Amino acid sequence: MLRLSDVEQVLDSYVEQLIPAMLRQQYHLTLVKGGPDYPHLPEQSHFAHIVNGVFGLAELVKFLIARDVSIAGLDETAFRKALAVYTIHEVHKASDVNLLGPSEFSIPLKRLQEEYERLGLSRFAEVDEHLMRAANVHKRSTKHGDLLMSDDPSAARLWLLVRIADTLASAQAPAEAADSLRSYLADLGPAFAPQSPPGKHALYYHEIKDVRGVLTNTIHQAIARQFEADLGFFPLLYFATGTLYVGPARVKPQTVEDLIPAVAGEVLQSLTRGAGADAIRDGLRQQKYDFEPYVYAFATVEDLLQVVQEDTLTAKPDPKAALNEIDGLAGKRRDLPADWRGTAEERLGIRLLDPKEHKTFNDLWSLVRRYLLYVDTLLRDLNPAEDRLEWFLRTFAIPQPYADNLRREADIWARGGVGKYVLVVAYHFLCGPDFADRPAEACPPEEVLAHLHCRVSAAMQRVDTRAGRQVAVAELGLRQDLEAYLRENLYLSFAPANLMEDDGLASYTKAKRKGHTGQVCSLCNRYSEYVRELRTGILDDFGRVFSNRVLPAKEAPQGNRLWCPICQLEAILRKVLGMGLPSGAHYKNSRRIYLYVLPTFSFTPEHLRLFGPLLRPFHRVTGLPVRDYGRDWGLPHYWLERRTLDPDWLGELQDVLAREADKIAGWGGRGFVGERVSLGRIQGQPHYYLVTWEKAARDTESDDARIATRTEAWAKALFAAAVISGLTSCKVYVTERPYLPVADPVELKATITLDGPPPALRGLRLAHDRFERRESRPRDWADFSRLRIGYVWDTKKT
Repeated sequence: MLRLSDVEQVLDSYVEQLIPAMLRQQYHLTLVKGGPDYPHLPEQSHFAHIVNGVFGLAELVKFLIARDVSIAGLDETAFRKALAVYTIHEVHKASDVNLLGPSEFSIPLKRLQEEYERLGLSRFAEVDEHLMRAANVHKRSTKHGDLLMSDDPSAARLWLLVRIADTLASAQAPAEAADSLRSYLADLGPAFAPQSPPGKHALYYHEIKDVRGVLTNTIHQAIARQFEADLGFFPLLYFATGTLYVGPARVKPQTVEDLIPAVAGEVLQSLTRGAGADAIRDGLRQQKYDFEPYVYAFATVEDLLQVVQEDTLTAKPDPKAALNEIDGLAGKRRDLPADWRGTAEERLGIRLLDPKEHKTFNDLWSLVRRYLLYVDTLLRDLNPAEDRLEWFLRTFAIPQPYADNLRREADIWARGGVGKYVLVVAYHFLCGPDFADRPAEACPPEEVLAHLHCRVSAAMQRVDTRAGRQVAVAELGLRQDLEAYLRENLYLSFAPANLMEDDGLASYTKAKRKGHTGQVCSLCNRYSEYVRELRTGILDDFGRVFSNRVLPAKEAPQGNRLWCPICQLEAILRKVLGMGLPSGAHYKNSRRIYLYVLPTFSFTPEHLRLFGPLLRPFHRVTGLPVRDYGRDWGLPHYWLERRTLDPDWLGELQDVLAREADKIAGWGGRGFVGERVSLGRIQGQPHYYLVTWEKAARDTESDDARIATRTEAWAKALFAAAVISGLTSCKVYVTERPYLPVADPVELKATITLDGPPPALRGLRLAHDRFERRESRPRDWADFSRLRIGYVWDTKKT
């Protein structure tokens, strides 16, 4: 009887023994699908095809074990044999095979044995040569004599397992996988019989043919969790556009409309998981002393105050802040009494100290005032029913006479929406009971702000912020538009009648003109009732210099262009997962290029066995060095030493990435401003990966060498794409746009696709030079691409 522990052990052995062997034999540089000979088909390397089938079959076997489905003859030995013969089931496509007859499957047994030994499969499982050849023969062929000649009594069952693995590896979309697998699963056992009454299990899928970035992965995972919990579905294959499941043959009635609210709620709830200080700090507005409203969707009040405390500690204090505030009010308000300025100290119980003689106290006063201004706006946004001035007077126990005077002058201090009255509160805090034993000016700023933070945090815990938070988030339209988006795009194979939203045809057909009007998103061109002006601090890009809707103009004349809540939610999720620009950088001088790492053709949770170690440096923040710096060699140097994309070179590559990640961690990690490559934080196996190459720079940067040109950025991003493709055997789509501008990723044929590169890089024939058949040996594609890209980058820099 096969157990889950047996499957794990077999997979461990396969990954440790056979993955390196396939890389040494350059399976990752040989195509079995697509390429120059078959340009109408998407490319898939020999390595990706084998790995996808092995991991897909393993997932199916895990389902059989978890659901207690008995398959005759399926034990650990049979599982090993099936993986072994599947690993060489594409030998008939090798160009160095001299066939024995007209059939493409008439492979010499000796050639099969050589391939079997070359990969070290004899140490993994023992099978006879006739079973090896039988594994190469497709279902529709009439050449199945080897099944009769094999000594293995379970030859027919092993052949069926190979065909199932091959189908799992070859399907490009969920619908294709479901259609192709049904008959094979029915042959596997009565549990999958499609007749009436049906068997116990059947295939299902969901699909969303719109790849955004982080959001689409989040939606896929939320749907899968709902299906697992409510319907008992088992995810089998992950495609870029959806998931293939095995589930009960009879499922309770389920419609898109039933599923949408739960999925939307889980997606929005995901905003609160993994949100760190960096994501909050990105939403902090220095001039208005508040936060972008989107921050309230995922951050607690305690987290917000913590960021305010940390940011205040790093802010430059202004010893003249109190004088400037009082003088500013007196100068702007002509309706104030003539003695208002002269009696302010007496009325409010404060002393306006000389900025030079009492600089220490005035600096602390400035910092405390700054912190309390953020507290005031938090109360304004999250509990609008609260009288903010009364809250401050109560929290800090301002003496009665001064509190009464401040109440009478509340409209003077609150003019313009910012509670300037916190200046008085800050003074009384510094002279209050918190510093009865030791004057505030005798304490370091860290200690003063720590006292302040503790007092405010304790008081804010008694404030009900739920209603205000809900209002702030609701005004963004995130939930409403997400539900509309799902109704537009979500397809369930067992409930195909999805409800189409109004598509706003009238808005699309209006005559185009300069400016941004209507209800069409300038990013994704999608109609939405909830479009609003985008926030550049969330998007990390210009707000007025690009649009795909209006007539050309230098910039949008009516303010920032519009975006829909779906694009805003995508940008928020990227911030939450650590994929935004570092807080010290500015989009004006920074350049970013996105690399969508797409499956060829699917992923399974088992792919984490491969991708986890390979992509670990990208989960931090790393770099891809081209030049050598002393003993720290760049990647081309390592390539020139070996000129072989084998396991040893991949090991050296990982060492370089880890070395660069350690360096950047010492320079600030995700806060590092400079050249960086990052993946963001992810959980579980995603349906695709989104990697960002960026050259971050500050707004005031004056050194041209620190500001990337477009050609340099593309050269380095393409270099990263070549490295990532070599690491993972995945497709990589390279684009400057913040979304994947492809309706269906299945239509992408090449392994690396460039979306509008600069002229200097358009001559690289990556699609044709990526692989070639093994007439003699694979072309040194890495030499061709990596070194040439490095040369272009180096030339542009010098």
